[in-house]
Amino acid sequence: MDIDNILKPNISAEAAVEMVRNMYGLEVTSIKPMGSFNDQNFYIQISNQHQNPYIDEVSEDGYTLKIINATKSSIAGHFDSMHVALHHLQRKGLRVPVPVKNLEGSTWKVENVRVLSKDKESNANEKCGVHLLTYLTGTPIAAIQITPDILFNWGYLLAQFHNATEDLVCPDLKEKEIFYNLEHVTDVKAYMKVIQDDRIHLLQNVMDTYPSEISKSINKLPRGFIHGDFSHNNILTREIPSEGKEKSIVVDGIIDFEDMHYGTYLWDISLLMADYCLNPDLESLYALGHVLAGYMSLRHFNDLELSLLKMCIECRLCQVLICCLHAKITYPDNAYISKIFTAEMKWTRLQQLADISNANLLEKWNKIIQSYSLSKR
Repeated sequence: MDIDNILKPNISAEAAVEMVRNMYGLEVTSIKPMGSFNDQNFYIQISNQHQNPYIDEVSEDGYTLKIINATKSSIAGHFDSMHVALHHLQRKGLRVPVPVKNLEGSTWKVENVRVLSKDKESNANEKCGVHLLTYLTGTPIAAIQITPDILFNWGYLLAQFHNATEDLVCPDLKEKEIFYNLEHVTDVKAYMKVIQDDRIHLLQNVMDTYPSEISKSINKLPRGFIHGDFSHNNILTREIPSEGKEKSIVVDGIIDFEDMHYGTYLWDISLLMADYCLNPDLESLYALGHVLAGYMSLRHFNDLELSLLKMCIECRLCQVLICCLHAKITYPDNAYISKIFTAEMKWTRLQQLADISNANLLEKWNKIIQSYSLSKR
């Protein structure tokens, strides 16, 4: 996949309202744009009066209209496989959005929509897939104070997700190619020319180490269906009453399945841990051990996987840093990219990871994991 060719859909709210009316037979009562890296999302609420025979009852929580970039939309089986997975996960008891059928009885459709062209003129059109999902309520982890308990439960939810997908049968999803997977990490080297920073050696060191550390072992790593972006923006929390005065926070909502694919379980938790690395409140890399403890309270990582975890986190940070900087330069007006792009923190974490040995980090993480085991005795 050439990320230079990914053009973000760019339709107006008025056009989105018309799209929902024509495709789904629904009347929008309110609409609000939602952030997205290279797709376009709207949160909408719907009138109870509608013309869609496939909707028995309008959801009070609303819906998410998702317009997916043409590059991703052209992937064979992209939407059908994702929707199969969502229904499977819902049956397993996980809190996920589910697709809504349009007037044609399908859960998605390709439409010609305007896209944000590189010359800043929004007059180009591309064939983009459109689907409507039930809106999942909750507060993203990104918007709350993160505690060790939150980290533990974040890792635990990922383990639940992996358990739930073990018996998922979906050939198209198994064959789906994703640019942001572990196998394609070194593909970002083609975009390193945008880096104008003396610390580029941190990126180069990771890219140079990848063949000897990851490539030689990748076929030995356990695989399954993974989420592909289990980040703080895609995991939702809820407050529930508890016996004490304070409410308990549960981590139980999962959204944004566009990057779900068949890959290594190790990569999925590496994405999560790399994502939390970018939180400015993270005082020590050792705190990532709480995520690992939550995951390993339900599932197991073997010695090979654990030995490669630090390297995989570094790979993800390099991937995100290069791709985000490239996107920021290419599309300086993309507010979502500007909001999420914090280059300095990525450099800082890469340096911190480079300065600590794998053995030291694993030792600290293992002590945190053991502390949870001891507390249960």
